[in-house]
Amino acid sequence: MRSMTTALCGAFLVLAAAPAVAAGDGERADPRSDERATALTITVTAAGQATRTYRLTCDPDAGDHPAPAVACARLRAADGKLGGLRRPATSCGWVYQPYKVGVMGTWRGRNISYNGTFTNVCRAKAAGADVFAF
Repeated sequence: MRSMTTALCGAFLVLAAAPAVAAGDGERADPRSDERATALTITVTAAGQATRTYRLTCDPDAGDHPAPAVACARLRAADGKLGGLRRPATSCGWVYQPYKVGVMGTWRGRNISYNGTFTNVCRAKAAGADVFAF
């Protein structure tokens, strides 16, 4: 009976240690890493121009976005709410040159999407605080 108890305890310890080993290279997987992931695809189409696509990741700030550090800082301030982005009072003309924006991806593990059409790039910059207008 005693040897069976010892064997069961040993088996339990081996199984309990398995998840730590499965993470690889002796490191434990950080369960929060997926929760904090930020990866966005931003498409912009200015009047008479081809659509451009940019990638943006935050924490660390990177991607082919023209200003990833600025964009990520603005997104952090708005907690990833694209509708909450605003630049301080901006005066824009009434020239009609449509500027379309699309943003899809994840902000700190939460799916987000945004689509907007603005009368011109100035108004897009005012609404997007340098995240989706360049």
